[in-house]
Amino acid sequence: MRWMISGFLWMVWLGPAAADPAQCGEPVAQYSVRFAGEDRFVIDAEFAAPSQRWDLAHFPTPERPEAQAASVRDLEAFSASGDAVEILYVGEGGWETTAVGGASRLRYTLIADHDQVDWNIGAPGKDEVAAHFDASYVFAGHAFFLLDWDMPRCAVDLSFDLPAGWLVTAPWPEHGEGYRIADSWALGQNMFAMGLDQPQETRTGGLSLSWLMDSRLDTIRPRAVEILDVVPGAYTEFWGEAPGSAYTIFFMSDYMSDGGAFWDSFALRIALPLSAADEISWSHTLGHEVMHLWNSLGKADGENVPDLEWVNEGFTDYLTLKLMSQAGLIEPEMVEQRLANLVRRYVLAGRFSPGVSLREAGHDKSAHWQTVYGGGGLVALLLDAELSRTEPQAFGAALRAMRAEQGEGYSYERFLETLDRLTENRASELVAWIDGRPSNSELVVRFAAAGLDLSLFGFDEAYVRFPACGDARCPPPYLAPGGRP
Repeated sequence: MRWMISGFLWMVWLGPAAADPAQCGEPVAQYSVRFAGEDRFVIDAEFAAPSQRWDLAHFPTPERPEAQAASVRDLEAFSASGDAVEILYVGEGGWETTAVGGASRLRYTLIADHDQVDWNIGAPGKDEVAAHFDASYVFAGHAFFLLDWDMPRCAVDLSFDLPAGWLVTAPWPEHGEGYRIADSWALGQNMFAMGLDQPQETRTGGLSLSWLMDSRLDTIRPRAVEILDVVPGAYTEFWGEAPGSAYTIFFMSDYMSDGGAFWDSFALRIALPLSAADEISWSHTLGHEVMHLWNSLGKADGENVPDLEWVNEGFTDYLTLKLMSQAGLIEPEMVEQRLANLVRRYVLAGRFSPGVSLREAGHDKSAHWQTVYGGGGLVALLLDAELSRTEPQAFGAALRAMRAEQGEGYSYERFLETLDRLTENRASELVAWIDGRPSNSELVVRFAAAGLDLSLFGFDEAYVRFPACGDARCPPPYLAPGGRP
């Protein structure tokens, strides 16, 4: 799941695009991180050009209304000549200086006290903020580094001064004794860890995965390894390419399960005590978060397009189910249950978000969750099913072509125009049908045409069964192992 950082940063995300590396020259900023003991980190930042404002993520909770900003201490700002300049906290995770000419350097201490806060109340969870487990400190970059989101999106240098034996686990490319991050936003839009724990390495599907797991989750390690060994290859085969070369993953314990995806990394939190029932949930969440590395059709310049949030989440959820099913990672009975959950979620959306279209829902995802995930998932499912009647691989071919034509990103209109062209004008009709809130009986009829037996009762009961296939139930071709009956 992904949340808006703050009103200010939401506007920034729709602002400057990444710069052409050839136009950047020297790095626009240099950050150094020093561990000062007692859960304290000292951060120095120098900027090639002076700035007026810097921000952290802002996920307020009832117990911490100033959110991540409450962990910052002793913030100082300096001019290009080294003179101290005034810097003031202006709320919602932002600091500004009124000094003429701005500030060219910051120094501050960050206290790793985030585990004292329940980030699940009013915020997205610690998987998008910070955690401390075993001998590692894990942070979302936007909760650690004060960033000027308006500075040119060019390279940033990052160095660490850490105790002997400590490691940095991060997706950034190494450069000398530190890291050089090609796009300044990638400093904030990634997870990283510092500590004594050695990451586990997995190479599969064209990806090099580095991951850390909270030792309290050791008993689920075999299942996590199984998924990470299989899904990157399955996803790469479906999309026709790997999304990059290096990614980091962090598994942390919590009292509820969820996950957060970043540019080149993601975090998964898993509920304690561990249970077989919850494994069903976190296994899907892991597959879902990995799928985000491939499915970028609803993004522009690396950030989510609100009009296409139903593609970011609904398509991702369906593709996760489809490809994990085909890879044999989900039993047919559980696939049926997940399909029923998808339908139930969509039907409930008619109660929770009446009259809200797929396009509108993404502008407040938390309020219209069922529309984004349920409605978007149904579009993907039915489009796949209906295209598969004539060509079993047509849906994948259409998405691969969409990816090839994406450029800097799709608008809502261009997305549907392109998908229509690739699907014999099916996409717009299907989106309009979903937005029109078909009745239960209309859903049952359309599912039957897609090869699925659907039963609905009221707005909160849904059951899906695969048709008979010999002595057992068989998924339709687009869901079957190997993609065939």
